[in-house]
Amino acid sequence: MIRAMAFALAMFGLAMSASEASAWYCRASSATGNWGWGRSVYLANARAIALTQCAIRTPRGFTCYIRYCR
Repeated sequence: MIRAMAFALAMFGLAMSASEASAWYCRASSATGNWGWGRSVYLANARAIALTQCAIRTPRGFTCYIRYCR
């Protein structure tokens, strides 16, 4: 029983580390120098988070753009 639980815990840890390693990281910035970043397993979510974080910091009338995603 203990070996099965240890095995399940090890597999859970392996699955979590694999998904974390494959996460997307995106950075957005505006002409005012404000920025935002987002990280997610899904590229669209990482982009949306980065743009939202940038928009929060950017004054009205300026636009945020994605600079890069890795």
